[in-house]
Amino acid sequence: MNINNIIKLIKAYFYENWQKDLYTFGLVLIFAFLSMAWPSLNSFLGFSVIVVLIAIYPLRFFDKLHQPSSRIHYLMIPATNEEKVLTGILLTNIYFILLVFISAFIGALLGYGVLKLSTPEMEMNFKEMLGLMLPSSVRSYLFLITMVSIIFFGSIYFKKSPAWKIVLVCLAVFLVLGAIMTGTEWLNVLMTVPAEIRNGNYIKVEHSIMSSSKWTPYVINIVITVYFYAMSFLRMRETEA
Repeated sequence: MNINNIIKLIKAYFYENWQKDLYTFGLVLIFAFLSMAWPSLNSFLGFSVIVVLIAIYPLRFFDKLHQPSSRIHYLMIPATNEEKVLTGILLTNIYFILLVFISAFIGALLGYGVLKLSTPEMEMNFKEMLGLMLPSSVRSYLFLITMVSIIFFGSIYFKKSPAWKIVLVCLAVFLVLGAIMTGTEWLNVLMTVPAEIRNGNYIKVEHSIMSSSKWTPYVINIVITVYFYAMSFLRMRETEA
């Protein structure tokens, strides 16, 4: 990989998209402000806007691959496929998410100031209210990054209507995994819980197959994220071929 090519790709991106991104960050700031200044709107409103904008960003980044007229032009840019994908990963996971969170923080801070001026008796502090809008733990942030990596891969893999196909595939996978996990838990209960307890409606599983270790969710998120980004590199090669 050539670092100079990556820098040029980043510069080209900002030259073409700085206005779109500015509008996006402004939108996040406005919704964060409204969610904080008027709690009746619910902080979930600001949270939803933030998650949706972060989720659709990879689709926007690779939108040229979804149009036959611009796909060839994008693939002919003097940079390797690895450099293009790495540029997308850097912009998606560092630049965009960081700026979205900063915009949300500024908007929330301004909204909280308005709220305290209008209702000084408000007991909930700024940190608590901000936690309703932004990821409040490493685990929730990793989940967000994992979601982005899946959409990132899907935006490269699917040539037409990637958004709908990603949603449908993810829904199908969640349903299948949910059925498998539910069935596994039920079989585990049948094999380990005495029949007299089951018949007495005292079934209560104190553990889950996913909770054998507190580190399991973190490891799973990291593995999934690395896997989908690795597949993105491979898929970009196939796209060029």
